[in-house]
Amino acid sequence: MTVKEAMTKEIFVMNADASVLEVAREMADHNANNIIVLEDGDSVGIITENDIVSKTVVRNILPAEMLARDIMSSPIISIKPSTGIIEAAELMIKSDIRRLAVMEGNVILGMITDRDILSISPGLNTILVNLIEMNRERDFLQETDVERGICQRCGALTDNLTEVDGVPMCEDCREEEGYYD
Repeated sequence: MTVKEAMTKEIFVMNADASVLEVAREMADHNANNIIVLEDGDSVGIITENDIVSKTVVRNILPAEMLARDIMSSPIISIKPSTGIIEAAELMIKSDIRRLAVMEGNVILGMITDRDILSISPGLNTILVNLIEMNRERDFLQETDVERGICQRCGALTDNLTEVDGVPMCEDCREEEGYYD
């Protein structure tokens, strides 16, 4: 399967001169978790919810006093629409990102996220976990009672995965479902 078949075609854009407050409002209005930043009509960056939190809120900077260009991630990491899903997952892991722009030349056709990939087939869960283990250098304690994986309910990668009625779930989802360790 190619990324073109799994991508989200709806993308939202803002000018690089827009305030972070305007960007956040646009994202909220469209229930979007990212927005493409344009400058002179060209895609120059991307802003995610995490960018807004980590680059303004955490630093106690008012979003109205900062511009999109100041917090965007650039360049946009992209992939061709004909690329396979597994290759897209590998690129996300190697780049430590959760979304890729799907581009044909300089035109963004859509976005593909880690959740898009996981929704295609729960079997990709095992592949993604193996890729993460192979490609990420880790310096954490090896604990045999901790299972690392992707929660099948919310899609989060966690070191505390537990199977509930045959469904691997993170601690937060287990609590929401009323299951406790």
